Amino acid sequence: MGVTAAPFLQVAGEKEGEAALAGKKTIETVKATERIMEAVELHREESSKVEEHEELCRASGKELPRKMHPILQASGSRTSSDYVLDVIRKVRSSELEESLLVLPFSYVPDLLTLFRDYIQRSQDVELICRCLFFLLRIHFGEITSNHMLLGVMEDLKSCTISRVMESRDVMGVNMAALQYLKREIEAKEEVLFFTDATDRFEEKRRKRKKREKMVLTLV
Repeated sequence: MGVTAAPFLQVAGEKEGEAALAGKKTIETVKATERIMEAVELHREESSKVEEHEELCRASGKELPRKMHPILQASGSRTSSDYVLDVIRKVRSSELEESLLVLPFSYVPDLLTLFRDYIQRSQDVELICRCLFFLLRIHFGEITSNHMLLGVMEDLKSCTISRVMESRDVMGVNMAALQYLKREIEAKEEVLFFTDATDRFEEKRRKRKKREKMVLTLV
């Protein structure tokens, strides 16, 4: 499966050259892009099959058994959505943007819909936001002119802000806890240092008294 570089768009406010992201495709980058494309295609296929299965269940009035896709079974993913997320997770951080850069736009709407679901479920919010913001930068014109994506983008706007605020609050709490722990450790270290210094002082005092006794004995 071949990949071609997505058309590049400069974002308003960026200096010329700043937006010219590295476009050199490595073998690993191309492989990562192809894995994302294959995962999205599997998700499309599985989503269609799930809808058909749900229709059959409703028509029969009972829950019918459904065979899981062999790739999902092999990967340990419960759903095709989880599988796409797992594929994205496995892309090296240094190659993530480059992989998304060469991803054809036809896969972007699927990813944006999945990103909305991941963020709403608080799954890998930091990683997904990184991917989301990058795709918005390079496909801004196409995304905003696509009326089919308006609802998804509205959902993304609200849930992304909400989850980022939550993450910031958690980070704030964690930082406060780390600062408290740091102060506790420093306080304990000071006590240990003081105790050690006092013990050494007592040891020196005992040795001095012992020497004084020896001198008095000799006299």
